[in-house]
Amino acid sequence: MIYSLSGKLIVKNPNFAVIETGGIGFKIFISPRTGKNLPKNGKVRFFCSLIPHREGLDLYGFLNEKELEIFGLFLSIAGIGPKAALKILGVDDVNGLLAAINEGRGDLLAKAAGVGTKKAERVILEMRGKIQTKQNKENLKLMENDIETESALKNLGYKKEKIANAIKQIPSDILKKEERIKTALKILAKNA
Repeated sequence: MIYSLSGKLIVKNPNFAVIETGGIGFKIFISPRTGKNLPKNGKVRFFCSLIPHREGLDLYGFLNEKELEIFGLFLSIAGIGPKAALKILGVDDVNGLLAAINEGRGDLLAKAAGVGTKKAERVILEMRGKIQTKQNKENLKLMENDIETESALKNLGYKKEKIANAIKQIPSDILKKEERIKTALKILAKNA
């Protein structure tokens, strides 16, 4: 079993990365969120899950062990395969995701492409209370504010990729929606 791989990042794609180690290039499926957090090149380490299927084996990678653990829990839910689990993990960071699950917010989980309301509700039903996060309400509010910030910036004509990058750069101590929007606008103006 492969638990982790580290090596030189040679391909970076929104859905997968290729790292070369020992002269072998490993294709590792990742969430778009993980893809955004990867360096442009250099050394990278993934915590991995090797999933067999009819055509062979797929490797799924995460930048930390907590994401790998949550991925494994998602796979234990009937009807949630590795691709859907990866999409759900791409919605928000682990703390925000767990806060949404523990607070029963299926609407936030359904934000993932291809994950409908029924799957989101199934995830909540199966996982609610299994993993606790200390700051559920704060993380949930931050996640809601980021969704509203993203919507406001889209209405102003900014592209989704630039919005996501700006939101990622907002300091975590800025919690109010209005302040997060103002900060995102400053970041977007600086990067223009």
